[in-house]
Amino acid sequence: MKRNTGIHFYINIPNFDDVVITEEEHTGKVNHSIHALDTFFSSIEQTSKNLVNNLTVEKVTGSRLHMYIECDRGDISVFFKNIMTISLYTYHLSEYLIEEIGKYKILVQFDIQVGACFGLFYDFEFKNEEYTELTTIGYASNYAAKLQSISGNSQLSISENIYQSLSKEQKNIFRERHDKRIKKYDQEVYYYTKFEEITSSDDFSQSFERAKEYANRLNLSDIEFSKAKIPVSYKHLSRSECKEVEGIPLFADVRDFTCQFDSDDTNLEEMTNKTQNILTSMYSTIKNNNGIHVQFQGDRELALFHNYGSYSCIEKAVISGLRIIENIKEYGVCVGVGQAYGRLFATRIGARGEKDNILLGKTVTQADKNEDEKADKNQLVISKEIYEKLKLSNDTLASLFTQKDEETYYTSLTYSIFKTRFEKEQLLKDKRSESYNGAWGQGC
Repeated sequence: MKRNTGIHFYINIPNFDDVVITEEEHTGKVNHSIHALDTFFSSIEQTSKNLVNNLTVEKVTGSRLHMYIECDRGDISVFFKNIMTISLYTYHLSEYLIEEIGKYKILVQFDIQVGACFGLFYDFEFKNEEYTELTTIGYASNYAAKLQSISGNSQLSISENIYQSLSKEQKNIFRERHDKRIKKYDQEVYYYTKFEEITSSDDFSQSFERAKEYANRLNLSDIEFSKAKIPVSYKHLSRSECKEVEGIPLFADVRDFTCQFDSDDTNLEEMTNKTQNILTSMYSTIKNNNGIHVQFQGDRELALFHNYGSYSCIEKAVISGLRIIENIKEYGVCVGVGQAYGRLFATRIGARGEKDNILLGKTVTQADKNEDEKADKNQLVISKEIYEKLKLSNDTLASLFTQKDEETYYTSLTYSIFKTRFEKEQLLKDKRSESYNGAWGQGC
């Protein structure tokens, strides 16, 4: 692990779920959405790298691109000028793709929001014998993500420590906003500006031309979605070689974890070690239950369980959710888990060798909502369809769940309780079998 200071910033497409769902419902595919997302983020990555030497692209997490610039506090004003330029380029690029590239004209234009924060952080490279993934740990990364999520459309939101480090000219375009949603980050105020108020002397025309060239390298007809006959392996996927599967996306998010990071980063090393243990535990639980790790999203896990051949993923996916909740308690934290069932599209995108794992489809949106909006602490929320299928295959497992609303079921019971119930029922079955066989034998 490497300790750094710098500015973290997130670029997000808040309406991307609508873009995907609209295309999927109209065409049964998501070719245009994947193609446009790859062009959009790959172009931003390339332009940003050309603009700033010490910029790192961490990853794409669904509709969000996370990057950071290593710098000291005294250099914030200098490097923040680059972030404003990147934000402005992003804003105009979303217009350019729809207006100037024919294959994207059927799509809804991307909305854009950006959030940024300065601070200490650790680079953490999760690595085992078959997988490696870069993720950053620290207050700056977490708070920047929060600022992005509460930004309005076409807005850049920044932390107070960035604002106070800016030049008078840079400050002039920002407005102050008080928001209760940032209190858990020990903050009372942040600052925001609209993209249209950012000025830049940079000429984006060459970058736009490169984006068009990149988009034209791959025809939409070259994007192939083959059915999965064996478990999906992301290392064999690309933007042209994709998989269509039927299964369950799992989201597991640590509750109230961000507020455990001190805003002055005094407990950063302790929290980094804790985060590493939590991520490792979730990853191992997924792998041990026939799941496929898609990516870490901060302190959140996204995994995939899917059917293939005669194998059904339902029971293993649900058991995995229960075991994650139980295992994470060891680290003194709570987790919420959400799942849904349906058609999913798996692919890889990005300018860095197509290394960003992506999972798309309205089923992903449903699972995300079940985790984020419906799952309380130490609670697993599943869709109605999962529950109904579970009733048919494992009634003991289904008995753990109670209906939450018309669309979902939930449980706060643990895997240990399921295991105890299952063993008792198995013992009763065995006794009935012995009794029946004995009576049958005596009658012969």
